[in-house]
Amino acid sequence: MSIQELGYEFDPYSYLLFVPVGRRYSTIRSIGHKEERAVLSRIQQSASEALSKLTSEQRKQLSQFVGTDEPMIPIPVYKQEHIYPMLVRPEMFLWTTHSLQRGLPIDHELFYEKTYSKLSAEQLDEHIRQVVRDYVFCAHLHQQERSQWIDRIAAAFKTHPFIELAESKEPIVNAVETMNRSSLLAVLKYPEDIAFWRHRVEIVMRPYRQIPGAWRWDVCNHAKELRILDETQSLQCECPICQFQITYDVEKNEVILPEEPIMERTVKRIATIERQFNEIADQSKNVIESLQELQTIKEQLKKHAPLLEEILDLQNELEEENDMELIRCYKALKEIQLPKEHITPELLSLAKVTLKDVAVLKESRKWAGIDFRDAEAQFHDLKTHLIALQAERQPKPGDIIFETNGFQLTRAEAEKVEYFTKQTDLTLSFHILSQVLKGEPTNKIRTLQLHEASIFGLLRSWPEKYITKAVKYILH
Repeated sequence: MSIQELGYEFDPYSYLLFVPVGRRYSTIRSIGHKEERAVLSRIQQSASEALSKLTSEQRKQLSQFVGTDEPMIPIPVYKQEHIYPMLVRPEMFLWTTHSLQRGLPIDHELFYEKTYSKLSAEQLDEHIRQVVRDYVFCAHLHQQERSQWIDRIAAAFKTHPFIELAESKEPIVNAVETMNRSSLLAVLKYPEDIAFWRHRVEIVMRPYRQIPGAWRWDVCNHAKELRILDETQSLQCECPICQFQITYDVEKNEVILPEEPIMERTVKRIATIERQFNEIADQSKNVIESLQELQTIKEQLKKHAPLLEEILDLQNELEEENDMELIRCYKALKEIQLPKEHITPELLSLAKVTLKDVAVLKESRKWAGIDFRDAEAQFHDLKTHLIALQAERQPKPGDIIFETNGFQLTRAEAEKVEYFTKQTDLTLSFHILSQVLKGEPTNKIRTLQLHEASIFGLLRSWPEKYITKAVKYILH
């Protein structure tokens, strides 16, 4: 329902629309007691002056917002037809409707804080001027749907100068953050230069870090909350999930970030932080050369990777370590990430390097001297050795898997007992199972026909107490 459908007009208050708040009465028969009529007359006069200063477009939009032929401001009416002491804010009606069966909700956030009856004439004029400004602003907002304003805010956010810069510099921004955490910094020259660079990173990256990940570099997909900012007549757009908010200047169609960076300085700083790192990296030629050597070695081992993976799987299964240098080299290189492109002493290149341990750099020269021409033969020889070792260690039926006081249980015997317990439908206690293995034909065993079982008397020569231990070992 529009405001007009909820409200009532009374002479001589041609600029006031009376709307019920709280419990809904069927009609408002009269307005104001004697004292209240004097206040209403003052509000009428102030409203007349404020509304007369509006442009024709503002008057039209306000009339449409309120739903009346001429612009008016709502006056809330409380129970027993008393006027409510505070005026209702326009947000009460913005992009929402209310029921005829109920009055407007008494939500204190949707009412102005000032008690208008206690204001002086000058204060009341100023208050009404502010109320009219707020209603005109909301009337303008009401010309479009809430979702349309969110779309406009999103478009303005994307074209904000800093967001455009951040999006265009995203590879550099990400590279700076990556290198700031990289173990490579520990081996670059010189420590004092690195310390200064990291200090500058904290300053340069501050505006980028203030933008949540879901807002890089477009508004997030979560539901948004919109609030009216009276003083600037702007919209505050907030995501409760991201806990981030931006301000939208409706007139300028511009977004204002929580902290606006100085763009000229920001553009220079991101370029400077990249240049400074490149200068540091250029002084560390030994590190760059080591990385390049590792790149070459990794590429040489690439064609052997399937065979090497088989060898590593066999070693893990057999819990065998191998001193072959090529195997150590391959395992070490598996744990690092190197770019496909040739590594250069530059931020964007080194940010693609991930080292688990920088000690691997010291190995590069030694590994670079390995002759890879007979590597394939060495790997096949090692694989053959491991397969033979695996076959040698394969479980055999005659393996002794349990022994106590000279009494030995073979793998075949244990598997026979285990197979029987899985196949039988009976639930056997340790005691019964021990009697079966001992070969004692008790009444219970005969009743259960266990004297005919394949394992009956299997451990006939064992003392009963040792049989119980063997049973517990088998079924543990």
